Amino acid sequence: GNKELEPLKYAKVAMAASVSRQKAEVCIQGTTSLLSHCLGKGENVSFVLRDIGVLLIEGRRVKMKFFYNFLERISGKKNLEIAGFKVPELLDMVVSQEAPVASLTFSGHVIVFP
Repeated sequence: GNKELEPLKYAKVAMAASVSRQKAEVCIQGTTSLLSHCLGKGENVSFVLRDIGVLLIEGRRVKMKFFYNFLERISGKKNLEIAGFKVPELLDMVVSQEAPVASLTFSGHVIVFP
């Protein structure tokens, strides 16, 4: 279907990160440029989203692993435990923030974005 793209609101991002709009825009554009370059070269990439999780891109395989603390914050500990019992496959999507990012990949070789 037709989906409308909405431009990124750099001012909102800058305010949330407590930086200038210009710094936010330069950082976002630099990160997307580096990500595009790495993917274009076929590099495996681990994109760490602070306090949320890690987006793993390996070849044509893309997988999101969420930090346990993030899921606990948005769903509550009890709901998270219940979901783990009902759908054990979900546990494969959960990772500790202390886990080394390279250990989450098949190859063990990744580029980690700041």
